[in-house]
Amino acid sequence: MAFERISKVMETPDGSFVYAQGDYEANDFRVVCSGCPDLQNTPYNSQAGAILAASYHSEHDPAQGYVPTRK
Repeated sequence: MAFERISKVMETPDGSFVYAQGDYEANDFRVVCSGCPDLQNTPYNSQAGAILAASYHSEHDPAQGYVPTRK
């Protein structure tokens, strides 16, 4: 299956758009940001983790220094 959007689309203070995506069959989750093209290469452990990361990225931590990932 393909990735589908699993969160609302949020806007960052600099005008970029952020949302979470998930592929349920592959158990793969990611965050997409129009201002950070490399962000979608970071995998997340769960749907909730990706949604939380998207929310946190849009409001507080664009560098994602404090969001746990599968890195």
